[in-house]
Amino acid sequence: MGQDEAEPDEAPSHIVRLDPYFVDENEVTNRDYALCVEDGDCKRPSRSGATYHPAYYGDPAFDDYPVIFVNWFDARDYCKWRGGRLPTEAEWERSAGYDPAMGIKYTYPWGDIFDGTLLNFCDANCSREYRNPDFDDGHRDTAPVGSYPGGSSTIGVYDMVGNVMEWVSDWYDPRFYESSTDTNPLGPLEGEFKVVRGGSWLSSEDEVRVSGRGSFDPSVSRAHLGFRCAMTAP
Repeated sequence: MGQDEAEPDEAPSHIVRLDPYFVDENEVTNRDYALCVEDGDCKRPSRSGATYHPAYYGDPAFDDYPVIFVNWFDARDYCKWRGGRLPTEAEWERSAGYDPAMGIKYTYPWGDIFDGTLLNFCDANCSREYRNPDFDDGHRDTAPVGSYPGGSSTIGVYDMVGNVMEWVSDWYDPRFYESSTDTNPLGPLEGEFKVVRGGSWLSSEDEVRVSGRGSFDPSVSRAHLGFRCAMTAP
């Protein structure tokens, strides 16, 4: 877990052992999330639109797109409603980049070489100065989940980098890896920010590495931030 030759909060790299767990193949969609809202166990997203789509959540045309504008508490409540939980940061990174057959972790879910055709990131459609004009997938913001099958991780999990950043369960500490336990780490006991992983449609290629870490106040919601759920194996 981690990366020594990257951002300071990704070091030191270290071996982590995890008990068996399940993780969603896809990011939670608008359709998925709406079922929890209908049951009364989840709050509606803080906005119904998206960056380039005035109608998004609740519009059937976007049912298969990742739910956005949900904060950490919303994500936690949805996973609980489903009988699961948010993945830990360690579980997320293993699902994103570890190849159990080879016993190695890749820089990206598909390998160690960046390929802009395998994810939804800040390409030619992006408005940021750091956009990469060499790639154009036709999406100005989010894409339907599972749109990049070639970019799945070796265990078959989709959109682990790009599309939307994902909430995980851990509190964020930039120096946590210096003292992290090597078995089922759960992150710090408390903190101010929650960890987000994976980068999004708004991220540069430097921000979509498997080991990259980010953080947000758990009460915020964003147009490029969603989640997926996990579950401890019975």
